[in-house]
Amino acid sequence: MRYEEFNSSSILQDAFHIYRRNNLVRSQAVFSRRILGCEPSYYSCMTARDRRPSRRVLETLLTVTKTILGTFLGNPHFRKPYAENLNQAYEQLEQLVSTISVELSLSQVVEGLGDDAVKHVV
Repeated sequence: MRYEEFNSSSILQDAFHIYRRNNLVRSQAVFSRRILGCEPSYYSCMTARDRRPSRRVLETLLTVTKTILGTFLGNPHFRKPYAENLNQAYEQLEQLVSTISVELSLSQVVEGLGDDAVKHVV
């Protein structure tokens, strides 16, 4: 069993909706290009084919999301009660970072076990 078969998460869809809902991207093409570092059609193709992202794509998503979180910290309005949208976006992106980190850790464990060990467990 490979990680792609084991992983049933829709992490790219969750990430896109968080970015879109918080007006950080305007389209799937922009999400693919600027956030994932891929071709503009990457996200739409992955979701249409129900495919899982590669480790590299997850690492890029994690890095970009952490960078954006860092810019929020520098915003003088951050954590002010009147900056509800900013604070909400930060919390959602922070949760996304946690989710991606778990996904990457899980992929490392599954890869470390190897195909034979996973077959014996399943």
